[in-house]
Amino acid sequence: MFYAREPRRRPLLQLAPMIDVVFLLLIFFMVATTFPDDVGVEVEKPEAATAAPLLKDNLLFAITREEKYYYSGKEITADEATRIIKTAVAGKPDVAVIVQIDRRAVTEALITFLDLARLAGASNLSIATKKK
Repeated sequence: MFYAREPRRRPLLQLAPMIDVVFLLLIFFMVATTFPDDVGVEVEKPEAATAAPLLKDNLLFAITREEKYYYSGKEITADEATRIIKTAVAGKPDVAVIVQIDRRAVTEALITFLDLARLAGASNLSIATKKK
């Protein structure tokens, strides 16, 4: 006895629901992820018992052991740092200026930077440390 065979149909792959799920996951990870502010150079911060987390709205500078200034991953001069701070203070007077200084750097480099930040109009100055 012979039965007529139905031709085999290829299975259908529905892509629309899968694309919806991928976009939902993408949106979830974009919302849930926090990106740390990085100045582009690794400095060994000093320890402090009263260390607190960084605020979101701030200017983050770094000073290396060789007394070089960094901002947004680029080495900058003192004049460029002054210009950056003046521009930020003009837009938002209470902007926080945070300095990450290498613990082996000389104190004079920190004092010089804090002076130029104050002369540029910054009043909210902080030194980044790590929790003891």
